[in-house]
Amino acid sequence: MQIPQEPRDPADFPNWRFETLDFGYDSDTHSVWMCFKADGPHCFTVQTLTDLANVRASLRAFFASTFIAETPVHYAALASNKPGVFNLGGDLSLFADAIRRGEREVLRAYAHACVDVVHGGVIAYGLPIVTVAVISGQALGGGLEAALANDVLFAEEDASIGVPEIAFNTFPGMGAVTLLTRRIGAARTEKMIASGKAYSAQEMLEIGVIDHVVPKGQGVSGALAWMREGGETRRLRRLAVMRARRACFPVSLEELIRIVDVWTDCSCDVTVRDLRHMDRLAAAQKRIVPATSSRNESVQPAG
Repeated sequence: MQIPQEPRDPADFPNWRFETLDFGYDSDTHSVWMCFKADGPHCFTVQTLTDLANVRASLRAFFASTFIAETPVHYAALASNKPGVFNLGGDLSLFADAIRRGEREVLRAYAHACVDVVHGGVIAYGLPIVTVAVISGQALGGGLEAALANDVLFAEEDASIGVPEIAFNTFPGMGAVTLLTRRIGAARTEKMIASGKAYSAQEMLEIGVIDHVVPKGQGVSGALAWMREGGETRRLRRLAVMRARRACFPVSLEELIRIVDVWTDCSCDVTVRDLRHMDRLAAAQKRIVPATSSRNESVQPAG
């Protein structure tokens, strides 16, 4: 699956538009924000992957332009404007349909597109920025993997976070094995994957998966406050530390592809019973409208 690269015009920054993402810019912290739209899909559809890939391409084009001197970008943040949901992960309807039809290459192509987007985040798009994820509500499977691709993770105190793929006898293949292992070690990663448990934000903080817990509804404002702390001196130190960490614990696209190819084979071997469970979860992805959490702040697109 080749994701079309359609970088937005640097001259239009920050008034870029994407189908499934709200894009915004905070001039105080020089941060760009990519937020899953409130009325967009709860999972990573092909369109969502396309939008994220094109944010990456657009930012690279912007940094290569003369406009970056007038409007600097120091941070890139991933968040959600959905009530009670960050992201519920892979497109389970696509998974189940491809498996039933024996379309291994369809599943594999989707998986490769996912890890390409994840890898772009892991390397901070190849740009001199610090990347941030702000988890609100449910971040499951690929939703957690997308967050893990960032340098610094915030989570609101009522967030529910985990990798439940064991429920249909597979595993989180789009980056969790690599990225969790880098953060918390192999033994803890294997235990988390095998449990399929949804963890609280506080539990994930104590384990070492996330870096900051903030009050419900204050994820964005908490991340913005953190960005402002210490001014330019602190920002430059953060950037240096993150660059050093990426050099110390490099993640190659080749590694992610090798693992996701194993995931593809594993997923194609699941049973009919597993597929039925996948169908139920796919239906839940489409209809879920959690009432226990609501966003009382959001980053809206500029312009």
